[in-house]
Amino acid sequence: MELILKCAGAAVCSAVCILLLRRTNPEFSFALSAVTASVLLLAGASLFEELLRALREMSALLGGGAIEMRPVLKCLGIASVSRFGADLCRDASQSAVASAVETVGGVCALAVAAPVILGLMTTIGGLL
Repeated sequence: MELILKCAGAAVCSAVCILLLRRTNPEFSFALSAVTASVLLLAGASLFEELLRALREMSALLGGGAIEMRPVLKCLGIASVSRFGADLCRDASQSAVASAVETVGGVCALAVAAPVILGLMTTIGGLL
């Protein structure tokens, strides 16, 4: 709870500075936006250890289901990275590049999930 309040406060302060800079120095406003986003992501990185511990416990409950969890985690990572990249591109007024980043992210997520989907379809086919 404390972390999100700090991040939200920093984001609002940064947004005000970015808006003030955008009129005179759009390059600096973009740089400040990228740096702020990176710092906020690094601040949230401390929670990854806790998240990984919880995911390991879930995997143990599945009885060694780490094989099934790995593609899910990869898809989450791909989604996060592609969204972050696309948002930065939109900040730089490059919406076409942002759309391309999102499209490539979707294709990468499908490629990672394809073996799981195929295994699921094979299992369902075997039951029929």
